[in-house]
Formats: sequence, structure tokens, C-alpha cells
Amino acid sequence: MKNSSHRMLVRSLALFGTCGLAAASATAAESREGVQVLQPVVVTASGKGQDEATAPASVSVISGEELQAKPVHDLVDALGEIEGVTVSGATNRRTLQLRGLDRAYVLMLIDGRRVDSTSAVFRGNDFDTGWIPVEAIDRVEVIRGPMSSLYGSDAIGGVINIITKPVSEQWHGSVTVDTVVQEDSAAGDSRKLGFYVSGPLAEKSLGVKLFGSVDRREADGEVNPDPESGGEPLEGFAKNDNHALNGELTWAASDTQNVSLALESSSREHDEQDLDRLGVALTHKGKWSFGDTEIKVYGDRIENNTGNIGGQTNPNKAHNASIDGRVTLPIDAWAQTLTLGAEARYQKLKDPSTLTGRPGTDSFGESDSTDVRQQALFIEDEFMLRDDLLLTLGNRLDHHENFGNHNSPRAYLVYLLNDEISVKGGWGKAFRAPTLLQNSPNWGSASCGSATAGCYIVGSDELKPETSESKEIGVRFDYSEWGGSLTVFRNDIEDMIDISSRTRDPDLAPTFDNFVGFLPDGRPIFAYQNVSKVKTEGVEASFRYNLTADLDVRASYTYLDAKDISAGQDAKPLLYRPRHSGTVKLGWSVSDQWDLGLTGNYVGEQYAYISRDGSELIKLPEYATFDLQSLYAINEHFSVGAGVLNLADKQVDREQSYEINEDGRRYYLSLKAQF
Repeated sequence: MKNSSHRMLVRSLALFGTCGLAAASATAAESREGVQVLQPVVVTASGKGQDEATAPASVSVISGEELQAKPVHDLVDALGEIEGVTVSGATNRRTLQLRGLDRAYVLMLIDGRRVDSTSAVFRGNDFDTGWIPVEAIDRVEVIRGPMSSLYGSDAIGGVINIITKPVSEQWHGSVTVDTVVQEDSAAGDSRKLGFYVSGPLAEKSLGVKLFGSVDRREADGEVNPDPESGGEPLEGFAKNDNHALNGELTWAASDTQNVSLALESSSREHDEQDLDRLGVALTHKGKWSFGDTEIKVYGDRIENNTGNIGGQTNPNKAHNASIDGRVTLPIDAWAQTLTLGAEARYQKLKDPSTLTGRPGTDSFGESDSTDVRQQALFIEDEFMLRDDLLLTLGNRLDHHENFGNHNSPRAYLVYLLNDEISVKGGWGKAFRAPTLLQNSPNWGSASCGSATAGCYIVGSDELKPETSESKEIGVRFDYSEWGGSLTVFRNDIEDMIDISSRTRDPDLAPTFDNFVGFLPDGRPIFAYQNVSKVKTEGVEASFRYNLTADLDVRASYTYLDAKDISAGQDAKPLLYRPRHSGTVKLGWSVSDQWDLGLTGNYVGEQYAYISRDGSELIKLPEYATFDLQSLYAINEHFSVGAGVLNLADKQVDREQSYEINEDGRRYYLSLKAQF
């Protein structure tokens, strides 16, 4: 049973924090004019650190302070406000998309190291955006558009790099607790405890940081109405239960030589699917007379303790190991910066339930694991053709043991019209290798809605990598009082790997191109195949304006046209991709201690179902939500945040399985102590 007194207390404090303190506006604020805001240095877009204006990519940066302005239990909660980034609610799991491409096409990095749990969980991967607690994040860099020239496979849609806070030269730390209480008592409340501490163990040479969190969102009860068919109400959001404990030890051997050892331990349970991750990384950074070097040796083990078959317990275990090195060389001619690098990766999956071969064959049960090795060489050169014109050229050659060599070239031009305006444009090719499961003929899993009476899907060693060609051009404005950006993009993907062509009907099954036979119990079998050709194109826009020294407005907008344009069929829109989406944020610095904010989020119409022949299309309606938040610094050590999420209580409920949930009105309270 919900604790009604706790619920009432949080509601009252949240409303007081966001509304009742408005009477204090008369104490307002000394002018913040004259405070210089430095551009963040971006390290993900090229081989060296650059500011956003000159970085050779479409890039957005979210600071750690922004992440803690309101409850963020997962990066999906914050990054969905960036232009070009949309949030998918398919299967009632919230995952990120970049330029209309879902999580499988977005490379996740932690301090430049790739992290990917796809091999361990192939259905609805919403795990990788939450392995690192928010308390430890310094900033998140989001690169929209392909970056395979630097990072190889999986970066077709873009890259999200979570950069943790550096080890402090003096001891600092913080503890944050927050709770979110739903107005609808049937919906699941959430709560979180997080901490971060960092400091020196030996002056100027040895330092450490430790951080962790515990957070939980309770499962929804009967939040959805009875469907018109008279059946049982559909489920809302399931329980999420997450834990993390991480640390890093750094050693400054000299002013030019640094070594760090990081340990990452996380456990995330989503909808009764439980994953544990243990990661380790050893990094050396050196500054030499000829340039800078960086070498990373890292890996992780991800255990799926429940497996991927609903209602059953079939654990699996994935291992990933990498060594990644690069050298950055300044060259006087044309003020060049040359980056050379190499990478070697190893992946292995052990799954006794799905990697045993096809049931009914002689080889069934002979093996329960699969692995793959790949290597790469890459080069990137940035030329300053003139003081106002920068050209970046790059290419990466990947060698994958299952499909050989693949080149990923890129060219990007940045023109600085003046100190305030820059024009950017680029072209690039990218690729995505089939996953271990997709590429293994020994892998198979039940599908079509039943583990016993549906169909069966298998991997294929005849798959080719997916490839893309991308183009973009944009302009960026950055004046003291206002600024913004406008970017037009197009991405064409060929040989997209598909498994949507399947049916449980044994008479219809042989007519499918990817039909490969029947199991002994009569279920039809279908293999992954390269069939789809997809186009995503659109417009991304952002805008900021300082109305006064203490009042500002920020906005982002995305127009997205994402379609399946495979040969032999009419173009069909991709599912769960709103054509229009955007965010408007109004911020008011009431005083040096107190900030208020109002955020409006708009999600346009999107398709939730399209029949195989394209004759039947089901749309979800547009909707908008508003959030009200407040942050008050009691003193230099303590602060309190409070607010109301979905202020107007916009209801988005599931009556059909393809629909999505949007939480109703809820109240939050956050307390932070720091030293």
C-alpha cells in the first residue's frame, strides 16, 4: 500500500518549492552581465579537443549541472530534449534515437570506451544509457550523424559519449537523494540515492574517485483503461531496479604522463530482465615532443541473469575486450593536426538456451557459444586551409573475421564567417556489422508471440554489414544575447538487417523469402536477412535568447522523415518516429541562490503499426507535456530541488498493445549535500 502521508508531504513541498517561493522574486538578482560563459571542449567529434563552433560534426553537450536540474534516473530523461534526438516508446520501453535511427545504430561510449549489451539482450535494449550514475557525469557529448571513420561499427546514427568527472586535486564529494511521487496512486513511484567523492591520496601524483547509486521505479498497477475489446487492461511501465558502484585510481607519473585504472560495477533490472555488468579499463595518456598519445585497454562482462525468452530463466554471458591506441601529431604545414590510430576487439557470447543450433538437427547442442574478432586502422587529418576555413578528412579500415575489410571515409568542412557565425557541412560513409546473434547460424529463439506455438527465428552467416551514406549542412550562430543552429541532413542505409518478415501460419510461411524450414513440432523458421533500404532526412534547429540578465529561453525542434524505401514496395514510414518534435525551456534566475524553470515538450503524430503490404496504418496522436522545476541553494553545502512533472496531467494510456504510456502528473523532491 502506498504511504499516503509521504505522498502528501512530497506534493506539498514540490508545490511550495516551485510556486510558493515566487513571493521572493523581489529579492532578485544581481545582474549576471559580464560573466563570460566558456564554450565546452568537445573530444568525441575528432582526434583532438575542440569547441562546438569548430568541431567537425553536429554536436550537443549536456553538462552534469543540467542533468541534476531535475530527476534523471536514465540519460533518456535528459537527452530527448536535444534537437535530432527522439525517444521511442515501442514495447513500452523508452530508448533513444538519433536522426530516426534506434539504439542499435547509436554507439554508446563511457570516457571514450564503447559499451554494448546487445549480444546479451537483443529485445529492447534500454540498459546502456544508465550504467554510469548521474552524480559522476561531468558532461555528455552527443554527435548526430555517422562517426564510423573514428569509431567503426554501430556509429551509423551517431555517438553518445558519457564523460565522467575528473579526479579532484582536493577532496570533494556529494550525496543526492530524490523521490518522485505519482498523483495516480496506481502508477509507480521512484526514488534514488547517489554519491560521488574524489580527492588526492598523494599530493600531485595519486588520486581516486568513488561513486555509486541505488534507484528504483515501482511497477505500475492498473493505470491503463479497459480496452474497447473488453479484455484485460494492458500493463504500464514495469519495475526498474538499478544499482551501481564504481571507482577510478589515477597516477600522474610526471607532468606529461598519466595512468588511470577504472572499475565499473552495475546491476540493472528492467521488466524482470536482470543484467549485471563488470568493467575494467587501464588508460595511459602521454604528452611528448612530437605530439600526444593515448592507449586504452578495457573490457567488460555482462551477465543476463534471466535470458531473452519471456516467462523462462535462460541466463547468458557476454564478454567484450578491446585495445585502442592513437597518436595526435601537430604539423606546421597548413596548421594540420594528424591523428593515427588502431583498435583490436574481441566479443564472445555464451548462451546455453539459444546458441545450441537448430532443434531437430544432428548438430543440436554441440556448442553453446560464439565469438568474433575484428581489427581496425584509422587516420584523420584536420587542415586549416585559411584562418577561417577548416577541412577534416578521415578514413577507417575495419577488418572483421566474418565479412572482411570495410572502409568508412569522411570529409567535413567548417567555415567561420566571423566570430559569431559558422557554416558546417560534411559527407561520410558508415557501416554496422551484424551482431553475434544475427550472424550465427547456431543461434535461434522463439518468436511470433509464443514460445511453443509461434515461429522460430535464427541467425545467418550469409548476412552483409549494413552501410550508410550521410550528408549534412548547417549554420550556427553564437552572439552574447542569443544564438542557435539550423542543420539539414539526409542518411541512406542499405542492406538493413531485418527479421520482421515472419508468421506463425505454416501455410503462409513458405512464401516468405527468409523462410528456411520447420521445426520438428511444426513451427516455421525464419532467418535474419539483408532486405531493407531506409532513408532518414530532416531538419534540426536550436535557439537560445537571454530575455534579461536573469531570464532566458531555449528551444529545440526536429523535423524527421524516416521511411523504408526497399525495392519492390511502396515507401513506408518507420514506426515510432514522430515527424515533428520539440522542446521549449524558460529559465528564471530569481536570485543567486534560486532558479526556476518551465519546460514544454511536444511529440507529434507517429505510426505505431503498418501491415506487411502497407495497406493498414495506425497513427498515435500528438501530445504535449509541461514540467515545472525549482532549485534552491540553501548555502554552499546544501541545495533542494522540487517540481511538478507533466503539470497539466496529460494522459497517454495504452488501450492497444502497440500504444505507449506517458506518466501523468507527478511531484518530485531532491536534496543534495556537498563538500
